Amino acid sequence: MPKKAKEQSLFNVPVIKEGQKVKWVILREIENWILVNCENGAFTGVILAKEAKELKRSNVELSSGTELELEIINPAIRHEDGYYIVSVTRLLQYDVWKSIIDKFEKDTIITVVPTEANLWGLLIDMHGIKGFIPLSQLAPIHYPRVEDGDQDAIFDKLLALIGEEIKVRVINIDEEERRIILSEREALREEREKVLSELEVGKVFDGVVSWVSSYGLFVTIGGTVEGLVHISEITYGHVNNIDKLGKIGDKMKVKVIGLENGKISLSAKQLKEDPWEALPKKYNIGDVFEGEVIRFVPYGVFVRVFDDINWLVHLSELSQKAVNNPNEVVRIGQKVKVKLILIDPKNRKIGLSMKDLDENKEAAKAEKKADLADIADKLEKEEAEKKTTRKPRAKKAEAEEETAE
Repeated sequence: MPKKAKEQSLFNVPVIKEGQKVKWVILREIENWILVNCENGAFTGVILAKEAKELKRSNVELSSGTELELEIINPAIRHEDGYYIVSVTRLLQYDVWKSIIDKFEKDTIITVVPTEANLWGLLIDMHGIKGFIPLSQLAPIHYPRVEDGDQDAIFDKLLALIGEEIKVRVINIDEEERRIILSEREALREEREKVLSELEVGKVFDGVVSWVSSYGLFVTIGGTVEGLVHISEITYGHVNNIDKLGKIGDKMKVKVIGLENGKISLSAKQLKEDPWEALPKKYNIGDVFEGEVIRFVPYGVFVRVFDDINWLVHLSELSQKAVNNPNEVVRIGQKVKVKLILIDPKNRKIGLSMKDLDENKEAAKAEKKADLADIADKLEKEEAEKKTTRKPRAKKAEAEEETAE
């Protein structure tokens, strides 16, 4: 190499000292770490596995040939293969922090991905800068409601959000600690204000179930405003299991039926045809249906025949014979034929009968016949036992007579 070129090459060798910023070119990935080369080939460095993983998670380009500005950590500490340890994170932190300050000042929405969770909220790591979304700042659809306050259940719901993209606004910055507080609710501020301005009693909205409670379904409108569909407003029929009527994420059309003290009352059933008004138009006394036995009560059984309405078969209408307990005749889940004997829409009552149906009569007759057969068998056995008992006694009497003679 000519003397002048050699001098020029020596002149271009970067200073190797802690914190020195140098441009590098990625050579390749070895196992979990990244091998890089100084731009003029003066020396080789390595990005350690932990940082490489974080860079990948943040979608930083790490393919061979990519140029990066890196920082030398400590020249005295080398990788086990002798490479200098370099980092891009501290330089990225500076750019990220500047960006966060800018977003905060401009009230801009950003997208973050939670990396950890605790019982108080979600944690975000942006190249070493810590972000936190408190529970109170989560949108209704993400808020971890648990009816009995079970902390394990709350934590499980938060863990399910790790790795999910969440839109937030920066609401507080601690410059000394380089920590930020984020809010998903604030990111939805404009949508919330818009929905609230449109809310009126009688209006209908498309919503999404955000929580299932024992007393009703919470439904979120526009992803921001939440109201309650009380259990009595979900359907016209009796609700045995609310979980069957809705689950988190289900779409539901609802009607606003009340606005009071910040509480929003909703109804789903008022958007459906009232079955009590439809029944007299569709059915007549004497009509026969097939239904499913839903539940027992002391005075009879309820059978589901029409939509969510459960109809009563009184104890006296279950069978031709006297019935003290419904399970003497039917069982829960059994399909039965029933006859309509009463329609009273005003008082919302419907009466059914099983005993007047021919097939039920035949069944009753067959059952009675079987009962008589059982009784006959029992009597026959008893008579046979008596005869068996008499014979030994007779023999014993004869023997006594012979002895006496």
